[in-house]
Amino acid sequence: MKEHFPTPILSQSQEDYLKIILELINVKRVARIKEIAQQKNVSMPSVTEAVQKLAADGLVNYSAREFVELTAQGAHAARNLSMRHLFLRNFLIDILSIPPDQANSEACALEHYLSENTLERLILLYQFISSCPNNETRFLKDFRQCLAVSSTHSPQKGACPECFIQTHFPHLLNDQRTIHLLLSELQEGQTGIVVMLGPDAERRHALIARGLVPGCSVHLVRKGTLEKPYELLTTAGQIRLETQFAQYIEMALRVDENEQNQP
Repeated sequence: MKEHFPTPILSQSQEDYLKIILELINVKRVARIKEIAQQKNVSMPSVTEAVQKLAADGLVNYSAREFVELTAQGAHAARNLSMRHLFLRNFLIDILSIPPDQANSEACALEHYLSENTLERLILLYQFISSCPNNETRFLKDFRQCLAVSSTHSPQKGACPECFIQTHFPHLLNDQRTIHLLLSELQEGQTGIVVMLGPDAERRHALIARGLVPGCSVHLVRKGTLEKPYELLTTAGQIRLETQFAQYIEMALRVDENEQNQP
């Protein structure tokens, strides 16, 4: 019969302790307070206090000066946390091409906050991209090419970003009620949704830092000139944007809605 354990409500620190205890048991067969303290980079009294709390919650067995052992419930929780971390690390490396060291630290942060539903959807996305026979990994190859062209470290400079803009930016849609255009083509009083940021990495980073991300609503209050910046009212508030950024933001514009807003 399959074991079933209620999902305990744990703090991020408690989850880290369970993972460390499991790793020590897997490698050394036992988990000692001193070794847990070294892995967690805290004092031994802090570890003792944390382990006693885990024992009170039924996740570990511990007596003074004894080894720390996982209960069945604790081992179940620790294994789930470790597998969640492993998957997220692999997702960041395999799909997003994040360097392994960075992926490991960021997986540590993500694993504590994703819901089970979101994690499952990421797993399905991972499976679809990496192994679906109908997909033939074309999506992943195209995405990696996009990363290379958009990277500040890419050897492909000069014509590549400009070609990308001319051929893919903005996108064409069959929906006659929605058009895609650049922010520079937006008229004063019109409102659109950001759908894509251009391939220049430095400009993209600057736009993200200002809160201009896909899904953000942008109302053009005043069009920019060489002397004056654009004045935008966005989902995050009012923003002034220099004119050189206006051709690196693709907008989706609902024609019927904007016609209603025209004087």
